[in-house]
Amino acid sequence: MATNEQLIDRFRELQISLEAIPEVPEPPKSTFRILGSTRSEQNWNTFLAYFLDPSQPHGFGADLLKEFFNTVQRETDCGIEYYHRDIQNIIVDTELASPQNNRLDILIRAPEKWFLWVETKVESSEGSRQTERYVEDTYVGNEKKCAYPERGKHYLFISKQYAGNSSADEFHDISWQDIAGAFKNRLGRSDGRYPVRSVAQLEDFLSTINTVTSTKENNYTMIQKEKVRLLSEYRDDIDKLLQAAEALRERAEEEWPTLFLNQLNDELWTEEWTMQDDPDEWGCIFRRGWYRDDESLKPTTNSEATWGDTGFRLHFCNTIRKKRSFSRGELTYYLSCPTSVPLRDEFHSVYNSDKYQNELRPLLEERNITNKGNKKEVMTKTYDVDQSGLPESYFATLATAFEEHRPIAEVIDNVLSEAINNLESD
Repeated sequence: MATNEQLIDRFRELQISLEAIPEVPEPPKSTFRILGSTRSEQNWNTFLAYFLDPSQPHGFGADLLKEFFNTVQRETDCGIEYYHRDIQNIIVDTELASPQNNRLDILIRAPEKWFLWVETKVESSEGSRQTERYVEDTYVGNEKKCAYPERGKHYLFISKQYAGNSSADEFHDISWQDIAGAFKNRLGRSDGRYPVRSVAQLEDFLSTINTVTSTKENNYTMIQKEKVRLLSEYRDDIDKLLQAAEALRERAEEEWPTLFLNQLNDELWTEEWTMQDDPDEWGCIFRRGWYRDDESLKPTTNSEATWGDTGFRLHFCNTIRKKRSFSRGELTYYLSCPTSVPLRDEFHSVYNSDKYQNELRPLLEERNITNKGNKKEVMTKTYDVDQSGLPESYFATLATAFEEHRPIAEVIDNVLSEAINNLESD
């Protein structure tokens, strides 16, 4: 077992290693990533079709479509022969189904002259004889292929670079990287003539393509992996420290009321305050009158007397029984009302009234306490705990939390009294 001196040396090495790793901010999320659809083929098809369609209001006109055609002709043997006058009549569709139950991803066509059937893949591979079935289909969408000359029937398969090619000879293969690179070059030659919003949307799409299809890791990912490697190297040492923190917490949990009162100014703890009868379980602090007997709704300090259909409990809790209180160095202090009874409903209603919200708002804002206003969790605040001083520092922080919330408890007293009076007068 490592001695304390050895652990100190190990963590000094870890600190030096961490300081040598540069801080790299996480790059902004793409629209697709925000929506949780980074690898959605349907979304990729929708975006690509939108930018290729000259009739859409993106402001690129036919420039991206021409760039797309030029790239396809340059990278494949697909001999699309289009004339500039065709551009005005080109139709771009997505998700068309044929009468033979084949669904194409994107269809670009100049009616009765030529069509380009585009099948795309982001992560998946081609289905069984998928492209062969598409070539054998006598329809393209809901049009008969015989309406087009043989030299005007074209098929394109878009996938990641180095991914498997299409099975049908008639399909020509091209990569998403080729298309993204071509569009990026077009933007570089734009001289600012395209709408800013459309450029941003296209760049966001291209960023998604590059992120998903690239075999290279960005700097942010590389830095995180290096930190995880250090975590693996020092994991046993870190676990030993966390186990020590947990051992301290478990001992402190057994006697937390005494440790708390030792850190608290004697003048603050008056006879108006008490703790739950089984404090080692819940860490609850409350004013007398906040617990109500199940039988008579009379004040009690016995938590067991509050269990039932009418018993009522209202208390401040601290998270001494949660491991994170010591392992992360944090203390959460919150006002809770866990009993689902009519008095809680009335308390909730009175608490959220304009009268008491106006009174509470400045008190809570001054102390950075979150006003949740829920029936079960009324308010909460999380404090940082100095881990180097555990366990005493935890209870010194708890004493600070108790003192901060004392003026608020006076208002809560009034809320509860009014709620009880409302019920008794009904």
